[in-house]
Amino acid sequence: MQSQPHGLSEQPYHQQQQPQPSYPNQSSYPGQDEVPPGLPPRRTATEMALPTGQDRSHQIEVMQSYEAAGRKDDDDDNVEVLQREFPKIDGSLIAAIYGDTKSLSATREMLGELE
Repeated sequence: MQSQPHGLSEQPYHQQQQPQPSYPNQSSYPGQDEVPPGLPPRRTATEMALPTGQDRSHQIEVMQSYEAAGRKDDDDDNVEVLQREFPKIDGSLIAAIYGDTKSLSATREMLGELE
């Protein structure tokens, strides 16, 4: 690396600042089209298919009440029983085995062999 004499004040080219020309109507974000005033923003097809306003509020309430109800069927109950009987075995494995057989006794037998 060569050292420059102290008297030189030249800067490398990439550090020199040159005035940038300004153009009228130039967007500060290149590639973005400006939306004319008075028009709503464009919506995608997915957004157009989703409910809005009161319909959306109603849909959210229905989903929340459905989730809060926590519907359970016999299969869920059986998996919970098996998880209590076999605490050392991962619950997702128990659920998968039970889901294949749909038989409490057959699943117990398989889980007994795994323990």
